[in-house]
Amino acid sequence: MMHNLSDSFHTHLEARIADSEDLRIDAHKVRFKVYCLERGYEDHTKFPDRMERDKFDNESVHAVVRHKSSKHPVGVVRLVLPNKKNPYRKFPIESHFGHLFEPQIMNRFHFTRHNIAEVSRFAVSKQSLRDVHSRLVTESLRSLPTRMSDDDPKQLLPHISLGLIALLFAISEKQGVEYWYAAMEPSLSRLLTRLGIRFTPIGPIMDYHGRRQPMIAQVSELLRNIQRSRKDFFRLIEDVGGVPAFATQMKRNPSPGNQLMESRFY
Repeated sequence: MMHNLSDSFHTHLEARIADSEDLRIDAHKVRFKVYCLERGYEDHTKFPDRMERDKFDNESVHAVVRHKSSKHPVGVVRLVLPNKKNPYRKFPIESHFGHLFEPQIMNRFHFTRHNIAEVSRFAVSKQSLRDVHSRLVTESLRSLPTRMSDDDPKQLLPHISLGLIALLFAISEKQGVEYWYAAMEPSLSRLLTRLGIRFTPIGPIMDYHGRRQPMIAQVSELLRNIQRSRKDFFRLIEDVGGVPAFATQMKRNPSPGNQLMESRFY
């Protein structure tokens, strides 16, 4: 799945920051499908317009991955930004897990209330994934060199998920975010680690919309690890616009001591 990832991704999919009303609507519709219908985390009757929302949306930047030819949205993520007027406003993760944060671990990360954000509402719709997979199989049978198996639609999930993560880097670059909070399932943490994305646990696993653990990571360190261990994924991040200028310079001019090294976030 990692071979020629960027070319494969851009053949079938597109990654967009939700900077228009239409794209934001796409994001909320995917959230409704996943969080209300597919997983039942939220009460669907609270959203008669079939768009899931909460109080943090006005303080967030959303991003979507869509099927390229149909523009059908299949995945969404948001980054809850720091509140500049009220920097001590709690992030969602702090409200639900903060009382169990481990200070000795937190103190290793030199973030401020102005440069940390929370990754949340990371969602890929199973139904949308099946729909897109059917389209991709049809296209691949016609002429495309990258063929997708028609008996395992889940194999598209890594492409969509990595596209969403690439968008998080792009948003962070634009917003000056240097650290990420995230609450994720342990299985997702293990998967991300294999992709060079290493978050640090900052508290125990809790039962909150499934088993989830609070995590933290430094954005630049994630980029270093990805560039060193998953160059094809790093290329996708570059293509989406998520590699800061200093990281690109480090990649092009490395020195011996300073080289760049489905819905389970809540």
